[in-house]
Amino acid sequence: MAGQCTASIDTGFVTLGYAKVALLGVVQGITELLPISSTAHMRVVPAMLGWQDPGSAFSAAMQLAALAAVISYFWQDVRRLAVGSVSAISRREFADPDLRLATCIVLATIPIALAGALLSSSRPASRQHCGPDQPEPCRLGH
Repeated sequence: MAGQCTASIDTGFVTLGYAKVALLGVVQGITELLPISSTAHMRVVPAMLGWQDPGSAFSAAMQLAALAAVISYFWQDVRRLAVGSVSAISRREFADPDLRLATCIVLATIPIALAGALLSSSRPASRQHCGPDQPEPCRLGH
Protein backbone atom coordinates (compact mmCIF):
# COMPACT_ATOMS: atom_id res chain seq x y z
CA MET A 1 0.00 0.00 0.00
CA ALA A 2 2.90 2.38 0.75
CA GLY A 3 4.08 2.29 -2.87
CA GLN A 4 0.69 2.99 -4.39
CA CYS A 5 0.17 6.28 -6.21
CA THR A 6 3.78 7.45 -5.93
CA ALA A 7 3.70 8.43 -9.60
CA SER A 8 1.65 11.51 -8.68
CA ILE A 9 3.89 12.51 -5.75
CA ASP A 10 6.95 14.63 -6.43
CA THR A 11 9.86 12.70 -4.86
CA GLY A 12 12.77 13.94 -7.00
CA PHE A 13 14.55 15.41 -3.99
CA VAL A 14 14.83 12.06 -2.18
CA THR A 15 17.83 10.89 -4.21
CA LEU A 16 19.85 14.10 -3.78
CA GLY A 17 21.41 13.39 -0.38
CA TYR A 18 22.32 15.82 2.38
CA ALA A 19 25.28 17.55 0.69
CA LYS A 20 23.36 18.40 -2.48
CA VAL A 21 20.32 19.56 -0.49
CA ALA A 22 22.61 21.75 1.63
CA LEU A 23 24.20 23.26 -1.48
CA LEU A 24 20.79 23.98 -2.98
CA GLY A 25 19.77 25.54 0.34
CA VAL A 26 22.75 27.88 0.17
CA VAL A 27 21.89 28.77 -3.44
CA GLN A 28 18.28 29.44 -2.37
CA GLY A 29 19.43 31.58 0.54
CA ILE A 30 21.75 33.67 -1.62
CA THR A 31 19.35 34.14 -4.52
CA GLU A 32 16.11 34.61 -2.53
CA LEU A 33 16.70 38.25 -1.66
CA LEU A 34 18.34 39.23 -4.94
CA PRO A 35 16.31 40.50 -7.90
CA ILE A 36 16.78 37.19 -9.73
CA SER A 37 14.68 34.06 -9.76
CA SER A 38 15.62 31.82 -6.86
CA THR A 39 13.11 29.24 -8.11
CA ALA A 40 14.87 29.07 -11.47
CA HIS A 41 18.14 28.42 -9.67
CA MET A 42 16.54 25.39 -8.02
CA ARG A 43 16.17 24.01 -11.56
CA VAL A 44 19.29 25.40 -13.26
CA VAL A 45 21.92 24.43 -10.67
CA PRO A 46 20.99 20.70 -10.60
CA ALA A 47 20.79 20.65 -14.40
CA MET A 48 24.25 22.25 -14.73
CA LEU A 49 25.75 19.81 -12.22
CA GLY A 50 24.07 16.78 -13.81
CA TRP A 51 21.81 16.08 -10.82
CA GLN A 52 18.22 14.96 -10.92
CA ASP A 53 15.67 17.77 -10.85
CA PRO A 54 14.58 18.06 -7.20
CA GLY A 55 11.01 18.88 -8.26
CA SER A 56 8.40 21.41 -7.30
CA ALA A 57 7.80 20.03 -3.79
CA PHE A 58 11.46 20.63 -2.95
CA SER A 59 11.32 24.13 -4.42
CA ALA A 60 8.20 24.91 -2.39
CA ALA A 61 9.88 23.63 0.78
CA MET A 62 12.91 25.82 0.05
CA GLN A 63 10.64 28.83 -0.47
CA LEU A 64 8.97 28.18 2.89
CA ALA A 65 12.34 27.76 4.58
CA ALA A 66 13.52 31.07 3.11
CA LEU A 67 10.32 32.75 4.30
CA ALA A 68 10.82 31.33 7.79
CA ALA A 69 14.44 32.55 7.81
CA VAL A 70 13.46 36.07 6.74
CA ILE A 71 10.61 36.29 9.26
CA SER A 72 12.84 35.01 12.08
CA TYR A 73 15.59 37.46 11.16
CA PHE A 74 13.16 40.39 11.02
CA TRP A 75 10.99 39.12 13.90
CA GLN A 76 11.53 42.24 16.01
CA ASP A 77 10.38 44.42 13.11
CA VAL A 78 7.42 42.17 12.28
CA ARG A 79 6.33 42.15 15.92
CA ARG A 80 6.73 45.94 16.26
CA LEU A 81 4.72 46.44 13.08
CA ALA A 82 1.91 44.13 14.22
CA VAL A 83 1.73 45.46 17.78
CA GLY A 84 2.07 49.06 16.60
CA SER A 85 -0.70 48.62 14.03
CA VAL A 86 -3.13 47.08 16.50
CA SER A 87 -2.28 49.82 19.00
CA ALA A 88 -2.80 52.54 16.39
CA ILE A 89 -6.18 51.10 15.42
CA SER A 90 -7.27 50.97 19.07
CA ARG A 91 -6.18 54.62 19.49
CA ARG A 92 -7.79 55.50 16.14
CA GLU A 93 -4.51 57.00 14.92
CA PHE A 94 -4.77 56.04 11.27
CA ALA A 95 -1.74 58.14 10.26
CA ASP A 96 0.57 56.01 12.43
CA PRO A 97 3.64 54.91 10.39
CA ASP A 98 3.38 51.27 11.54
CA LEU A 99 -0.28 51.08 10.55
CA ARG A 100 0.39 52.74 7.20
CA LEU A 101 3.20 50.30 6.39
CA ALA A 102 1.12 47.29 7.48
CA THR A 103 -1.77 48.54 5.34
CA CYS A 104 0.52 48.92 2.33
CA ILE A 105 1.85 45.37 2.82
CA VAL A 106 -1.69 43.98 2.96
CA LEU A 107 -2.78 45.96 -0.12
CA ALA A 108 0.31 44.86 -2.06
CA THR A 109 -0.51 41.22 -1.25
CA ILE A 110 -4.06 41.33 -2.59
CA PRO A 111 -3.23 41.15 -6.35
CA ILE A 112 -1.07 38.02 -6.02
CA ALA A 113 -3.63 36.39 -3.73
CA LEU A 114 -6.37 37.05 -6.27
CA ALA A 115 -4.20 35.79 -9.14
CA GLY A 116 -3.39 32.62 -7.19
CA ALA A 117 -7.05 32.02 -6.38
CA LEU A 118 -8.12 32.56 -9.98
CA LEU A 119 -5.38 30.39 -11.43
CA SER A 120 -5.85 27.55 -8.97
CA SER A 121 -9.58 27.37 -9.66
CA SER A 122 -8.97 27.17 -13.42
CA ARG A 123 -6.46 24.31 -13.07
CA PRO A 124 -8.01 20.86 -13.63
CA ALA A 125 -7.68 18.29 -10.86
CA SER A 126 -5.32 15.40 -11.43
CA ARG A 127 -7.06 12.41 -12.98
CA GLN A 128 -4.07 10.08 -12.99
CA HIS A 129 -4.98 6.53 -12.00
CA CYS A 130 -2.88 4.30 -9.78
CA GLY A 131 -3.37 1.28 -11.96
CA PRO A 132 -5.98 -1.10 -13.33
CA ASP A 133 -6.93 -2.42 -9.89
CA GLN A 134 -7.37 1.10 -8.39
CA PRO A 135 -10.05 2.95 -10.41
CA GLU A 136 -10.08 6.06 -8.19
CA PRO A 137 -7.78 8.95 -9.17
CA CYS A 138 -4.56 9.28 -7.19
CA ARG A 139 -4.64 12.22 -4.81
CA LEU A 140 -2.21 13.30 -2.15
CA GLY A 141 -3.41 12.30 1.29
CA HIS A 142 -5.71 9.52 0.11
